[in-house]
Amino acid sequence: MIVYMIRSKAKPELFLKGTPSYHAFVKNGRTWQSIGTLRAFINAVIKDEWRRQDLSDWEIVEYELIPRSFQSVHEVVTPEMLVKLLKG
Repeated sequence: MIVYMIRSKAKPELFLKGTPSYHAFVKNGRTWQSIGTLRAFINAVIKDEWRRQDLSDWEIVEYELIPRSFQSVHEVVTPEMLVKLLKG
């Protein structure tokens, strides 16, 4: 699976988070699961005249997510939630 993030060129450890109208750079940013949804986001930012100026600092980072391991639900939830699940 491929995901995309927008990173600051000036501070490569920071990634974009937020909406087309309001966004900021943080350590854990927003991800897009397709280039189409990322393109739609960027197009919405371009249409917002006030936010258009910060595009020059953006770069797109593409990540490939590779499954590392698999767990059943009962291995992840707390014992209390497991009991609740079993009582169902």
